[in-house]
Amino acid sequence: MSESLRYKIVICMVWVQIALLPVIIVMINVTNGGVMWRWNLINNLLVAGYILGLLALPVSRGLEKPGLLKWWLRIDFWFSLIPAVIALPLLLYCGRHFIVAEDGDYVLYEERGIMMAAPHYWLGKKEGLFIRKLPQGIRQYDYGNRKVNCFKVDTLKGCMYGLEQGASPVAWALPIDTIRYHRYADDIKALIDSLYQVQPLLSQESYGTFVYPDNFAEINYEGGEISYTDSISYDIDFSESDSLRIIIYDGKFPHLSFPKNAIGNFSPNEVKTFIEKLKGDKR
Repeated sequence: MSESLRYKIVICMVWVQIALLPVIIVMINVTNGGVMWRWNLINNLLVAGYILGLLALPVSRGLEKPGLLKWWLRIDFWFSLIPAVIALPLLLYCGRHFIVAEDGDYVLYEERGIMMAAPHYWLGKKEGLFIRKLPQGIRQYDYGNRKVNCFKVDTLKGCMYGLEQGASPVAWALPIDTIRYHRYADDIKALIDSLYQVQPLLSQESYGTFVYPDNFAEINYEGGEISYTDSISYDIDFSESDSLRIIIYDGKFPHLSFPKNAIGNFSPNEVKTFIEKLKGDKR
């Protein structure tokens, strides 16, 4: 029986792969509580397991091996090769989180998948070896930008905010603690206005989400359209050269038209003021 270094390496590869299976099963079960492993540990361990199964047989060629080990290496190779053709590309790209920015214990990350919905940035909080996913999400134009210019979580004022400049700009200001967010309403309104002044969101590839602290109305900029939502939703289409079209989702779906300059430069504060005036006129 061979006792060479290469033989010992093969034995080690086999036992490591076997040991990875229960470890991965336990790790998957642990993440059922709304957390995910940092550093994409599950994906990376699965990739490592497939690679070990693919390499052990070639490494063992020419070595004297017991019959059981020979059959194990052959079966393991084919059971690793067949799913690896599909699984490895998916594990390396899909189902992973990519951290794009960090602020203390908080991270901004994106997830990818074949059938996933529109790309978003998500807020998460570090908890030891885990990241706990929080409900705050920011729509973005496409995956792979990952050029966040500013990301900040202000626990005193209960908000997260930031912006991403470039060809596909994104800006946001969202509550993480509604009581504090409301308490610092004046500061939050000034922050929202300053973010928009730094990064206007009027292009077809721009997205923005702002939540106002007084009534928690949400204003979204999505690819050249603006939506305002509180108890009623309003869609503002400013794509025409000389007018605005507004749809009010109040059960009647009226369509209104206004001059192009009715909302100034379309900042969140001006949109909110316009909608509140429109509500007053309707009453």
